[in-house]
Amino acid sequence: MVIDFNTGGTNGAARSGQTGATTGKREVAAERSASDAPTADKPAATDSGVKLSDQAQQLQAIEERLRELPEVDSARVEQIKQAIADGSYQIDSTRIADKLIALEQ
Repeated sequence: MVIDFNTGGTNGAARSGQTGATTGKREVAAERSASDAPTADKPAATDSGVKLSDQAQQLQAIEERLRELPEVDSARVEQIKQAIADGSYQIDSTRIADKLIALEQ
């Protein structure tokens, strides 16, 4: 049973289904944002009051440091290319199989 809070009806008496509920939510959201908008009597708030915890600040600093690192380790890529070219690159099939099995679990 669908209850339309905007008109007080149930099921088919007014809007029914999810489309009507979504439209009603949009109308309520529009009314709230209009009422929250700054007016001449009510100036806009300058301090949102949001403060990050120490852990969140640490995570933010780590993310910034990670962004500074290159996406590709060019030195490692060159080392592997050289090993393949001179025939010294060894493929460990057991390690590859283990990694594939670990992905499936």
